[in-house]
Amino acid sequence: MATWTDQLGRSGLRSFTDAEGHFWLEQNAAKASKWAKLARQGHDVAWEFDKLGGAYTGRMLVDGEIYTPSEATKKFLQKQK
Repeated sequence: MATWTDQLGRSGLRSFTDAEGHFWLEQNAAKASKWAKLARQGHDVAWEFDKLGGAYTGRMLVDGEIYTPSEATKKFLQKQK
C-alpha cells in the first residue's frame, strides 16, 4: 500500500497512522490464519487499532478498502472454497 510509512520492531511488519490517528498494522503473512493466506496470495491486508498500542477497532483494510472481517470474508474468502 502506498500509505505504509513505518515498520514495527523486530517483526518488520509495515504500518501507518491515518488522518484520524488510527494505527494500521500489516497482516503477518507468515502466520497460519486465513488472513495470512490472503496476504500470501498478494493482497494487502491490515488491521485497524484506535492508536499505536490501542484496542482493535473491528475494521480491516484489504487492497485499500475498509471492511469488517465479516464483509471481507464474504468478498474474499467464500469464493475460495
